[in-house]
Amino acid sequence: MIARARAITHGNAYTTYSTLKRDAEFVCCENMAGDMTMAVTVDDLDSIWMQFKYAGENHMSTGKPVTRNLIAMEVSPTKEESDGWTLDQWNQFAHQVIEEMDKVEFKNKEGKMSSRRTDFAHSKWLAMLHHDAKSGIPHLHFMISRFTLDGRVNDTNLIGMKATMTANSINQRMGWRQSKDISEEHKEEIKDAIYDILRTMERFDWDEFLRRIKDRGYDAEVKRDSKEKVVGYRVMRGHSRYNASQIGRKLSANHIESTWKQLHDEMDAAKAEYEEKHHLTCEPTRKGTPIVHLEYDRSIEDGKDSEHFSFDVSKKIIDAFCDTFNEFANKFVFDLEQVLEESVFIFFELLTIETGESAHIGGGVHPKDLSKRKKHDDGEDEIDRAKGIARSVVKKCPKKVARYAPRR
Repeated sequence: MIARARAITHGNAYTTYSTLKRDAEFVCCENMAGDMTMAVTVDDLDSIWMQFKYAGENHMSTGKPVTRNLIAMEVSPTKEESDGWTLDQWNQFAHQVIEEMDKVEFKNKEGKMSSRRTDFAHSKWLAMLHHDAKSGIPHLHFMISRFTLDGRVNDTNLIGMKATMTANSINQRMGWRQSKDISEEHKEEIKDAIYDILRTMERFDWDEFLRRIKDRGYDAEVKRDSKEKVVGYRVMRGHSRYNASQIGRKLSANHIESTWKQLHDEMDAAKAEYEEKHHLTCEPTRKGTPIVHLEYDRSIEDGKDSEHFSFDVSKKIIDAFCDTFNEFANKFVFDLEQVLEESVFIFFELLTIETGESAHIGGGVHPKDLSKRKKHDDGEDEIDRAKGIARSVVKKCPKKVARYAPRR
């Protein structure tokens, strides 16, 4: 469970949003006049706001204006923690939150009171249940008057820390995860999402970056200077807000573009290394010999993963394979693409063995089962080798042996 709270000046707008949102459900209220046990309507809204406003008139008449006259608070247990709760259970939970908030106070190092206890229990307050459209996580919106029924002012100094301590106290009592752990988990989740976004962006652009963040289910906003340069941004997950510096130093507004470049440099280097490792070339035996480019995805180990290989092979070698396959077409039924792929792999495996390099390729015929011949300048021995490989592959890896009925 996490919670946040702050004193606001836009109490009317917050009350309108909290009570009239399409999926909002009335949970409970205390010290409010009128029938507040059913769904809140537009007609109720003026009455609610006037009650919050009127509560401070006694204090205002003394000549001490209070501009932040409403306390807005959001409290969100995790989806698992509130799974299956009824409105009655949300009602009990809301009262528990108010009770815990009223217990918290802060003193400075000298022992002097820096934030007195609130008295929400004797103030007008209202709780509405919302269901987040993106995550589906339910959460409570509290609207609490700054003023108690007898005209005192609820102390909102360090009110955000009070909400966090309230959440931690309830978490400890209920055996739930602490808000700090949840916050770190959320930041790590956002960090992973941003890195994934940067990897898939062909070029860095702030508008595109923000759009992709929102596509992932988050909200985001940027801060610009007088020259419209982005100098900061933050990401919102539900009602939790995280500045870029909290998510990761390399993801701050000043460093994010260089981070994008570094990621793509690393990806390009890894791709080049992979392609170099998985690309094999058979040099033409004679100048001007046509080259055939082949590409295959090859299963490795348990068959769940695959590697992509590419080959530049002399057309004479491919012709030698195909001519041999044609010789066996009346004896075996086989998949031409399969046996050609197998033959090419073994052909290059033999080359790597002779050059002292290793290359695991698997397959039905092991290269060591075939005799190695020394290559001659005229290239004829390579043609013979290709034919020998093709014969072995067709015989050992056919789909089935062709059977023919005897003549009458």
